[in-house]
Amino acid sequence: MPGIARALHQLPLITEASAAGELSYSKVRAITRVIGTDTSALVRIAAQLAAGTSGIRNATVTDPGTAEKILLSIARHGTASHLETLIRAARQLIAPPEDLAARRSVTWRWADDGCLELRVRLTPDQGATLIAAIEAQTPKRKPTAPDPEPVPADLVERAREQEPGLVVDGVPARRADALLALVTGHTDAGTVVERGNAEVVVHVDASTRTARLDGGPTLAPATAARLACDAKVQLLLDDRTGNRMYLGRSRRLASDAQVRALTARDGQRCQFPGCPHTRYLNAHHIIPWEVGGPTDIDNLIMICSFHHKVVHEHGYEIDRVDGRWVFRRPDGTPVPDAAEPLSGKAESLVEMHARARLCIDHTTISSKWEGDSLDVDYVLSLLLLPKRITPAA
Repeated sequence: MPGIARALHQLPLITEASAAGELSYSKVRAITRVIGTDTSALVRIAAQLAAGTSGIRNATVTDPGTAEKILLSIARHGTASHLETLIRAARQLIAPPEDLAARRSVTWRWADDGCLELRVRLTPDQGATLIAAIEAQTPKRKPTAPDPEPVPADLVERAREQEPGLVVDGVPARRADALLALVTGHTDAGTVVERGNAEVVVHVDASTRTARLDGGPTLAPATAARLACDAKVQLLLDDRTGNRMYLGRSRRLASDAQVRALTARDGQRCQFPGCPHTRYLNAHHIIPWEVGGPTDIDNLIMICSFHHKVVHEHGYEIDRVDGRWVFRRPDGTPVPDAAEPLSGKAESLVEMHARARLCIDHTTISSKWEGDSLDVDYVLSLLLLPKRITPAA
């Protein structure tokens, strides 16, 4: 986002069209990959031409103003997919396929807050395969009616309890969840209850009850408590000097017989109110295992991984009342049986547009595309002009 903002300082026509609601964010982002920054495609091609390292012969890059007008016309009369196609074609002029394959990589680092930052570089076809797999696992947001007035008092709680939870940006968060589902094998056609061999090792200090990932950062106590219920996690208890004492408890995880009983009692679905999940459920300890909670049928409940995290990390409590489960929020109020899905409010957006004297309606951002194919070679010929050869005297 900061890079796009910097690029727009060099692109007055694109900035004006975007402010007027004519261009979507996807189109603006695509354009800034071609022009507007020191690393954009046309700038890199121009540098290669000047250095004589480009595979393009007898060509020169058109001036920035003309390039901006060309790309603006394509954005207005085409789709974001057209611009992405143009970007791929321009970038392929920068590096041959063998160079792209040689630079493929996966790297990661632990951020200061303990989160993992992953960086992946793949060839175009490999990248398309990965994107298709992630998008296939990403739930599509269903259109909903506008939020009722006034705003519900439990808005924050409801947002926390509905996937993907309280997140900065819902779409990237859902894609992150989809990627993790692909890695763990948690696709739609899977088992009801999480079972299997341990994949993650967590060190728990026997005296302080602090926890950390094996080879990774320290974990929050609530996160460690949640992982204690997880069949994919191996708990390694250490003494004060860090020496290994013993591996878990024989009764930390529910037995096969208990899982069958839980499945029959809880109906093969997550017991959190309104949750539709029926796959990869966790047998959650109502009284936490690490504080002495037994792994008995009366102390276990089936919940999905998302609501397992909500319960542990936000202080929700669970009670069995008259043969049914009651979930209580941190303030003690019960979670409604089935809350209405949240949706955005359009009123504030309309007011903002009115203050800016913008007349934006449902047709403003519509493309003027009439269905014809994008001629990539023709567009590139406009951006990369034939170089004039001065005749010898």
